[in-house]
Amino acid sequence: MYRIGCASDFCSPISRLTESEFMHTFKLIPYLALIATAACETTSSSDANPTPVLSFAELNTTNTSIINKIVSAGPSPADAIPDTGGATYDGAMTFLLQDGSADGVIGQAQVNVDFGTDLVTGGANNFYDLSGNAAAGSVSIENGFVVDALGNVVTGNVNGNVTFAAGAMDVSTTLAGNFSGPNVEFFSGVVSGTATPTGGSAIAVQGAIYTEQ
Repeated sequence: MYRIGCASDFCSPISRLTESEFMHTFKLIPYLALIATAACETTSSSDANPTPVLSFAELNTTNTSIINKIVSAGPSPADAIPDTGGATYDGAMTFLLQDGSADGVIGQAQVNVDFGTDLVTGGANNFYDLSGNAAAGSVSIENGFVVDALGNVVTGNVNGNVTFAAGAMDVSTTLAGNFSGPNVEFFSGVVSGTATPTGGSAIAVQGAIYTEQ
């Protein structure tokens, strides 16, 4: 029996994607991740338990390692997604403004998954711009669900406020993610939406999250 962890209206955009279209989206993850080369040396991610502080070298090493592992592991089989228990995934999240400025940020991320209820929570903070300067702000995963009826699919939103080189902006994005590895060792996804400065016009923004247990 399938469980759908969200209202039909919320699920409908992702449910219209074919499997090949959905998986094509995830080919963007390594590209979106690698555009961000800065790192952070701070504390935990938003809505999550504290994680070890990462130095610049450690975060970049972790970043590259997780991306390579996800690409090598491939998506988890739908029947490998647990029905009970939970898991915590740690890694990084990136955002890049789509205005030709190459203005982006990277921060530490943590994702918490309750496989019994299909709820997905967490977020990211401790952001740095692409020059390695500390960037204030945090984002949270909202309305996050494992959508069992669609197989290995996670949907949700990632919202908050992040300071880019151009200034502080309210970030409002959708999340499309999935698990990788035979034992759901990894969670990754792409985010897409807008970043809006106070009193300014919305700018398209894209990004990625890539994490491991």
